Amino acid sequence: MKKNSLYIIILLSVLIALQACEKNIDIDLPTPEPMLVVDGFIENDDFAKITISRSIPYFDIIDLDDITSLQNLFVSNASVFISDGLITDSLIFTIDPNSFPPVYYKGSNPLLKGIPGKTYYLTIYAEGDTLTSYTTIPPLVYLDSIFWKPDPADTNKGFGWGHLTDPDTLGNSYRLFVKRQGYPYFVSAGTLNDPSFNGSSTSFSFNRPDPYPAYIPNDEPEDTARFYFLRGDTISAKFCTIDLRSYNFIRSYTMASLTFGNPFSAPTFVKSNIVGGFGGFIGYGASYYQYIVPQ
Repeated sequence: MKKNSLYIIILLSVLIALQACEKNIDIDLPTPEPMLVVDGFIENDDFAKITISRSIPYFDIIDLDDITSLQNLFVSNASVFISDGLITDSLIFTIDPNSFPPVYYKGSNPLLKGIPGKTYYLTIYAEGDTLTSYTTIPPLVYLDSIFWKPDPADTNKGFGWGHLTDPDTLGNSYRLFVKRQGYPYFVSAGTLNDPSFNGSSTSFSFNRPDPYPAYIPNDEPEDTARFYFLRGDTISAKFCTIDLRSYNFIRSYTMASLTFGNPFSAPTFVKSNIVGGFGGFIGYGASYYQYIVPQ
């Protein structure tokens, strides 16, 4: 009995001590200087597409139902130019509801559609700032195949797979985009870099991505087979070669987004390749594939 009483006294003492140490701390975070953010790319056989937006404070809320709020987020009156060093094209502001983001500046000169092996230079004049960047579209590297493997626990669902034979030149980098039938557009499914498999063959898996970013509300019912491709699904893939600057930006951006909101994660700094602003300009050497999962 005395032993139990001692435990109770110790427990009460600890609780009282913890309560005495409790203190509300208010942190007054300074409002950051606004920056222009660039999300741009040029793909082989297509025009450059550049989205320009304004940065917002960390705790600000974007109301996707508020048209004015969205209009204030994007920059629609910039002067945007793409050049291959010889020819320069002035990009046109475009609204495209079938794309994400739905607003961007698009090239129009057929002589400046993306060509593998070429370097492209971006210049933006917006809100008194000048932003610049460059990117290269590397030569295309094709997948040997894409396929599907069932989950041993439930053979009606499984993951997609790709098989790649990497060239024997070190430094090849890749990005994979995937979509399922009914998806409005391709969704990023990851990046690869060849130091661990340079000059050899490798296989990699990929899950079924969500058709919409997590921060966009939608009325779709909860999917019990989330992340899995099902029998009868059509898997469409876009496999892209990218240069090392683009890989470093995408990889650092992905790591930062995965740790977003986690107070225990190490800080991750996005390796922007935009001078005078923030974000990325990427060259894609894209090839396309389709696979129908057997019933």
